[in-house]
Amino acid sequence: MLGTSEGRPVNNRGAGSIAAARDRRWRIFAVAAALAVVTSLAFAASIDLHPWGDRGVTVIDDIGEAIAAAIAAFACILAARRKAGRLRLAWALIACSAASWTIGEVVWCVYEVGLNQAVPFPSAADAGFLASVPFAIAGILAFSTSARGTATGWRMWLDGLIIGVALVFVGWAMGLSVVLQGVRRVDDLIALAYPASDIVILTLLILLIRRASELQKGRMLLLLGGLAANAISDSAFAYLTATNNYTAVGSILDTGWVIGYLMIALAAIWPSGRTDAVSERAPIDLWQIALPWVAISMAVVVGLVRIAQGKPLDLFLSFDTALLGGLVMVSQIMLHRDSLLLIVKARTSESTLADVIAHTPAAVARIGNDLRILDTNPRFGPLLGIDDASPLGVSLTSYFSTAEGNRISDLLGALRSAQEESVESDSEASRPDGSSVWLHWSATAVTRPQGGIEYFVAIFEDTTARHSAEAAAARSLELLERLSQIKTAFLQTVSHEFKTALVGIQGFTELIQHAERLDLDEVRSYATDINRDAERLDHLVTEVLDLDRIETGRTILKLGAVDLNILVTEELHAARQKVDGISIADTLDPALPLIAGDVEKLARGVRTLFDNAIRYSPDGGRITVTTRRKDNDVELVVSDQGTGARTDFDRLLFDQADVYAGSPIRKIVGAGLGLGIVRQVAELHGGHLWVDRLEGQGSVFHLLIPALSPTNLRSGPAAEFMHAHLA
Repeated sequence: MLGTSEGRPVNNRGAGSIAAARDRRWRIFAVAAALAVVTSLAFAASIDLHPWGDRGVTVIDDIGEAIAAAIAAFACILAARRKAGRLRLAWALIACSAASWTIGEVVWCVYEVGLNQAVPFPSAADAGFLASVPFAIAGILAFSTSARGTATGWRMWLDGLIIGVALVFVGWAMGLSVVLQGVRRVDDLIALAYPASDIVILTLLILLIRRASELQKGRMLLLLGGLAANAISDSAFAYLTATNNYTAVGSILDTGWVIGYLMIALAAIWPSGRTDAVSERAPIDLWQIALPWVAISMAVVVGLVRIAQGKPLDLFLSFDTALLGGLVMVSQIMLHRDSLLLIVKARTSESTLADVIAHTPAAVARIGNDLRILDTNPRFGPLLGIDDASPLGVSLTSYFSTAEGNRISDLLGALRSAQEESVESDSEASRPDGSSVWLHWSATAVTRPQGGIEYFVAIFEDTTARHSAEAAAARSLELLERLSQIKTAFLQTVSHEFKTALVGIQGFTELIQHAERLDLDEVRSYATDINRDAERLDHLVTEVLDLDRIETGRTILKLGAVDLNILVTEELHAARQKVDGISIADTLDPALPLIAGDVEKLARGVRTLFDNAIRYSPDGGRITVTTRRKDNDVELVVSDQGTGARTDFDRLLFDQADVYAGSPIRKIVGAGLGLGIVRQVAELHGGHLWVDRLEGQGSVFHLLIPALSPTNLRSGPAAEFMHAHLA
């Protein structure tokens, strides 16, 4: 079974196995945490209640601490193996710190458990304990990455200094002063090193938590808790040692080491990904910003308790308080300075962004969930022709047809349902003046922090010119296809005409050539047939040359005022002499106006129309010839009842709906070839020729010529003639 995630197929079985593995890691962590809690409580109870006597408490105390530290070292090694880069180094250093402390505790066990004697101070055990400090500091620094949000580098270290000074205040008030006042020898300095190093470690760790990402928080809090527990035990050890109150039995405060190292082990096995990257763009959380103030609050509480107990602040605490106040003041000044800089930067960015949107060549609109326009840049109004009206509050779909508006609504609905990250399309919009404009638009959704769509941002571009060009290209392609059909039909027709004539000539000449005896009448008959076919070829070639002269503009019209009725009557008389079995009827308008034309060429065109109708009319067929006035034109209509072989071609070449009839690209040699010449003659006279195909009933040819009138002027030589003689 396949599912989808972010547009790409995902194997559901694989996704399920990943979720199952994550759940398994959390179950293991929960069991380990429960065991750590039970172990810590049992250890504290054994130290406090002495169920096995002083000797048993000592054994449990020393060995338990060593085992807890060893567990932490092992867990950190496993964490280092699972991680990469800085995280691997960080966990390796924490593992070295725990291992060093384990070695120190083992030496301690040798003295107290193995040799059953007091541990000298200082000893090799202290070397192991103190050697763990630099490893811990280095490990914490290795965890550190780039600052998050507004937590810049200098701010981090200033906050660290505030935290450190506050912790020194707390430590001094709670016994560090006693340890420091007793320093007389090197061993006293070693005792002081424990709480001092713990203050440094805790300060760095708090700074680390301040930079932690969402995935790192749990891990870092466990690490902070573990090191804090260790710090309490270290400080208690230093204080009790300085006051000669630390006995061989130890103290209940020794539980802090067990709890601390078990928490470090839990931090190492905290379930998370392979990398716990911190994003510089991720905003810092409010509680992380408040961490320095937590340390200050601790110092304030300790100071108030000390005052309540009647203990005045000594010189060191007074100095520490003044230093802390000065650091807080500097921090606040710098914070306000950064805030002002951010405000100025934000306003500058906002102004720059507004200028960019205002001057962008495309129209930009902010659209609400209900598809009403919330805001636009200055380009939007002119694009839709609404310069004098505000589009704000108007539904975007009102500028489009109902069907197109519904389609746009459906596309934006895909954004609303998160099916798409962005949508784009082409739509035809209507302007108030009745014109239309083609728009290419794209839209994206802006989401709320809590989820859901807040509004859409759409960009519109005027693509009317491109759309028109594409439509013209499509029409041109259609025209080229039609012209290709015409060319094919022309070649077929001309080839047929030439072959027909040549076959006749070739056949009769071969008959004459190979006949043994021919009388004079037979020779004359064959010669007549050969002459007729030669005349067909000559006529065909003449028509091609005439049509070529017309196409290339080398023909000359001898224009004059022409009565089309007279011309048609003459050609009808000649046509009736050539037909037998075909009736020709005529209906001529006696009020027909004159036309400006070349009598010879017009007569040839009319003759060709009559010949074409006669050629394709069946025996007993009827041809009808009509002249009439049509608006400012004179129209000749020739209809027949035939189904000519070139009917389909004629329809392509002489379609009345052909919008390219007057275009140079449309002027191509036709088959007939007389019909092609008639068409060109009509166009030279400013007219038009087209054919109506009647299904099973023949064809109707229409020859339309402008009437001789100064108000009826069209392009062509006839128009020039009318200008010259009638203006």
